[in-house]
Amino acid sequence: MAAQTLHRSLRRGIALLLLPLSGATTLPEFVESALPGVSDVVGVALFVAAVAYLVGSLGREVAAAADTPL
Repeated sequence: MAAQTLHRSLRRGIALLLLPLSGATTLPEFVESALPGVSDVVGVALFVAAVAYLVGSLGREVAAAADTPL
């Protein structure tokens, strides 16, 4: 159980770090891409993936808590 908790915390930490990085990659000063628009697509993809993971993780935690008797 402790290893599973550690892995979940690590994944959540990475997702939280991706949120500001996804916005930073859309700045032309941060990433200069040879292909126009690639940094925008990468930024949006990182943001959507991080938010989707965090929302799903929260949903799983709430569902697990709902099954726990008081």
